[in-house]
Amino acid sequence: MVDWIMYGKIQEMKRTGLNKSQTSRHLGIDYKTVLKYWDMSPDEYSATRKVAETRTKKADRYKDFVIECLQKYPDMSAAQIYDWIRERTCLETLEFQERAFRTYVKEIRNEYNLRKPEKNRQYEAVDELPMGKQAQVDMGEIILETMTGRHKKIYCFAMVMTHSRQKFALWQEKPFTTDSFIQAHMRAFAYYGGRPIEIVYDQDKILAVSENHGDIIYTEGFQNYVNTVRFDIFLCHGADPESKGKVENVVKYVKHGFAEHRIFRDIDSFNADCMAWLERTANSKKHGTTQKIPAEVFELEREHLIPVSGYSFTPAVNDTITYQVRKDNIVLYKGNRYRVPKGTYEPGKKVYMMVENEIISITDCVTGEIYAKHPLCHEKGRLIGQKREDRDKSRTIQEQENLLQELFLNDELVMPFLQHIHEEKPRYYRDQLGVIRRLFEEWNAEMLIEGLHYCTEREMYSAADLKSTVIYFNELKADKHIKKLHTALPTKYCGNKPQIRDLRLYEEAMERGAVNG
Repeated sequence: MVDWIMYGKIQEMKRTGLNKSQTSRHLGIDYKTVLKYWDMSPDEYSATRKVAETRTKKADRYKDFVIECLQKYPDMSAAQIYDWIRERTCLETLEFQERAFRTYVKEIRNEYNLRKPEKNRQYEAVDELPMGKQAQVDMGEIILETMTGRHKKIYCFAMVMTHSRQKFALWQEKPFTTDSFIQAHMRAFAYYGGRPIEIVYDQDKILAVSENHGDIIYTEGFQNYVNTVRFDIFLCHGADPESKGKVENVVKYVKHGFAEHRIFRDIDSFNADCMAWLERTANSKKHGTTQKIPAEVFELEREHLIPVSGYSFTPAVNDTITYQVRKDNIVLYKGNRYRVPKGTYEPGKKVYMMVENEIISITDCVTGEIYAKHPLCHEKGRLIGQKREDRDKSRTIQEQENLLQELFLNDELVMPFLQHIHEEKPRYYRDQLGVIRRLFEEWNAEMLIEGLHYCTEREMYSAADLKSTVIYFNELKADKHIKKLHTALPTKYCGNKPQIRDLRLYEEAMERGAVNG
């Protein structure tokens, strides 16, 4: 409801001969507001105002909770209080909208003089990008109160899809290292179901060593990961705030919308609560800029992401120790040499040696792929593992190409795809053909042809890309099948009417929830 000053201005515009539309534009208020007070007399306005001041509002049942939050945390936003009420009452929706609740909280602040501290920061608008083109990554930290009353600092990794604004966040108790930073990427890609073409970063020592006059030098571990997953990087300039306009400060939203003012119990439950918040609030609320719901837009954007193989996220026993893969495809570990498959070696390739139940697993420290498993040897100087010949030397290159042509049902894209592989990886061409041939032992031709077309469209020419694509398509179809099973109503329930309960039962339950919360 407008105040006496605005009511007087509306009546003044009317006396000067302006119409309702002109009054609305001149005063900068909604046309419906002008219409409401246009023919209202001063006595009617006074009576209406008294009724409004004494009227009970739907949010009044939570008034004490709102006041308590604002007194304890003056900078707390209305959106976070609204989310806390939903969380504590376990209600999907409240009987009042968040927009009305913001006005309600503003009135509470004015009534009890609970002003919000002012913080100013400059931002720069950026152009909207197509689906699947870009994601943005940011990191941050926050100090929270623990169950014992002490304070603890925890660290956040956040990623947001630029087009849909679909967000992901991961928390940990220690500062991020290159290894944990890479693990966070892997979990984010698993959450999204793929990766974008480009990722934007704010410059950080765990991913970049220096700018080197425009040629970015990345840390060894991060460079190995980029070489494996192969996404483009846009790195903001150091000590240059204007270049960071391209990075949406999603960490600020996660920190102040979710984490701030929470009591920290343990990192697992904190991450679980954060994922629930992402689903309940961050990705299901209409975005202020796009005016669209991120989760709904992302269902379309998901189809444009590039698949990434779903490797295990099991951390190493000691994630600070890595072992070098040598040129002869062996790994030295406690005085013994352990074999990995021929072709595993690449310059800078490092692995974890993970021991469980006297079995040692040799795992890629970047992707999590298990290269080999061997019995743990307690002696010294032994060569562990049998030599394995993966190459099919019984056939010529031409024969293997003809075989793949038949397996792909003579699809027109087979030979151009193989030709690109031959040009890019001439030394490993026979190995690549063997990997592609073995894919038909696990997947059907229809799915592999679909993957072949997908890779060709995106100029992804390797056996590993084809394998990752097929795995991605299989997981995508499985997810759609599960959703279909969950949404289908069984025949035996069709035509039945639900039991109708008295609304007072729900109101009493909500009142108890508000009191307990």
